[in-house]
Amino acid sequence: MGIAIETAAEWIGNIAERLLRPETAASVRAMLPDLPPEPALFNFSHDKEEGPGLFRELHFAEGVTRHVMPESLWREFEAFYRGPQSLSWWLITGPAGSGKSRAALEFCRALETGRVTLFRAGDFVTVEVEPVAGENYSEWKGGFLDLAETAYEDWEAWRPRRHTLLALDKLAWSYDACIDDKNSGPEAAHSRYDVAEIIRLLAQKEAKGDFGTFRVRLLFLEREYQETNGERQPLAWYRALPAYLSLRHKEAPLPLPPLSPEGLFSIACDMQEYVRRNYPETLYVVPRDFLGKLRAIDDAQRPLFAMLLAAHTAEDNSEKVTRRQVLDYALWHEYERVLKPVEIENIPQAMRALLASTLTRGSVGTCKPDDMHPLWYSGLGAASAGDASMFRFYPVEPDLLGEYLVLNGVNQDDILGSVSVVDDDVKSLILKAWETCPADVADFFECCGQDFSDDPGWIETRFLNERLADADPVVKTWYMRTATNIMTRFGKKRTGVARKVFEHMNQFGEEGAFRNERAAAALALVRAYCEAGLIDEASGIFTDMQSLGDSGEARSRATEASACLIEWLSKAGELERARVLYEGWLACENDADLQLARAQALVGLISGYGKAGEFPEARQLLGSLAACGYSEPLLAQFAKAATNLIVLYARAGHLPEACEMFNSLGSLGDSPAVLDARVKAFKFLEFFTAGTAKTGGKQGRSPAAAA
Repeated sequence: MGIAIETAAEWIGNIAERLLRPETAASVRAMLPDLPPEPALFNFSHDKEEGPGLFRELHFAEGVTRHVMPESLWREFEAFYRGPQSLSWWLITGPAGSGKSRAALEFCRALETGRVTLFRAGDFVTVEVEPVAGENYSEWKGGFLDLAETAYEDWEAWRPRRHTLLALDKLAWSYDACIDDKNSGPEAAHSRYDVAEIIRLLAQKEAKGDFGTFRVRLLFLEREYQETNGERQPLAWYRALPAYLSLRHKEAPLPLPPLSPEGLFSIACDMQEYVRRNYPETLYVVPRDFLGKLRAIDDAQRPLFAMLLAAHTAEDNSEKVTRRQVLDYALWHEYERVLKPVEIENIPQAMRALLASTLTRGSVGTCKPDDMHPLWYSGLGAASAGDASMFRFYPVEPDLLGEYLVLNGVNQDDILGSVSVVDDDVKSLILKAWETCPADVADFFECCGQDFSDDPGWIETRFLNERLADADPVVKTWYMRTATNIMTRFGKKRTGVARKVFEHMNQFGEEGAFRNERAAAALALVRAYCEAGLIDEASGIFTDMQSLGDSGEARSRATEASACLIEWLSKAGELERARVLYEGWLACENDADLQLARAQALVGLISGYGKAGEFPEARQLLGSLAACGYSEPLLAQFAKAATNLIVLYARAGHLPEACEMFNSLGSLGDSPAVLDARVKAFKFLEFFTAGTAKTGGKQGRSPAAAA
């Protein structure tokens, strides 16, 4: 396309936007004729804070360290923005502190400036951004979308005036919050709404030609897939997009690739320069064993921990260092740098407001200092929009540091006494936050479960709260859902902690909704016990599940728990117990919604009997599995069981029977799961028959020949 032709008003407005501060640009636009509203974007091109702020140098937009952009990641993004579709979306995932937000910011800046800096062969190289194919001019606007500040009507009226990249961060929180809003009434539905609705509106506009010749790209950033009841599943908002899968850039989300050792060391060296410039009294040398220390405190070797460790090493270059020591140092340093100069008597009150803001993702957390109070210049917040005399705290970021502040960082012996907050005050604050903003607090503790599952001490001191039993039913429902997911996070490593959470949930009442949540939690605990080899404990929880009633959800959870228990009993060789449980619970189960659980139980039993050499019993159960149905998931289970049995037959020396069963797999169709099972079985039989041929065995033919 040629250079976009703009009206005079649009041209002046765009110049104002590019050259002036946002507030000035807004005032200029206010004097112009009405233009279609645009989505509210943050591009972090200017400082939102006047003062230092907590952990400011660790925020992804500050640029304390150069961004290590692997060339492979840029090429993936390049294919995304240059794709032929007018509208397209893409999901990038990764744990907290892995660099998702920084990568998205660099994508936005690269498209706007036409230049990108790549990390190539251990060095930084700046290259020109390739224009979109077939165009001699390409101009982009990009930024992080503010869902709360973009009204529903703005989406309906919006017509892009440039190619536009919209980055959407923390989608799980936004989606859950929008669902909560929609349950509050029709007006609330337009204040914040889900990702599927945004894509639906944009798809309608694109179909009507409202995009003109411009491209719109939505880049979604999320921590990871959700773990629900022991299984990794797509996040709720991602599962809500089946109608728009044709618009996605790639079939599967892209896990953010890990950085190379050279890239991580480069981040440490940049942090070294920052420390030297800002704290000249510190003697800082990046140690040769830096990467070894980084692996010791963070298996994933995330960029955030590289920065934290580099800062800690400036103060303490001990041979051994723990993750807790690194995080404690980061908190202590920020207390000294930001809070100590404030010198006010009511710092604990301010700290409680800061904690409240962090717990609720900024929804609450204000205090009222004097007009000339140093707190106004601390960078910790700003004047409240509703009352200019009130000071509203920003939630502490990065999220991982905010979580650690709430979980562990307010009553340590080595921090400033003036900022300490005792445990009882923190628990009261958390209770109030649950009652005020349950969706936000639920998201906060979900993230804590992801980031601090190896540190379970906070469960009793921060999460479990007896007074929640008297809370509103809506609050208790949010809490119980969060408790179930946290239990799943701990899994087999922390069964004792998971059991405490489960027992705490049992005191919340007998209402139907609570019974369903308890059933989900019981299923999570059964799986945790089974994975830890504690089958008797799992059996006890399963027995208790049967007292939760016969609602559809409770029975479904109990059926899944029985299938899990049968599988693990079979693995342990306790076939009699497994068979009794199957016959008593699943053998006559004809409910279509529960057939998959029945099939999974049969797969476990078939493998158990096969390992025990009881092949006639295994073949009989395989016939029962075939009678479960012919849906694709059920055929996948049959193929899995048959493949397991083929392997066991062959290992036991029954190669003709194994080849016969292999040939029978051909009648199951050509679904991906069946084809995958056939490939695995063929490779095993080919390997096995080749091995017997070399050793002079009689079964030296390939599966095809044996057939």
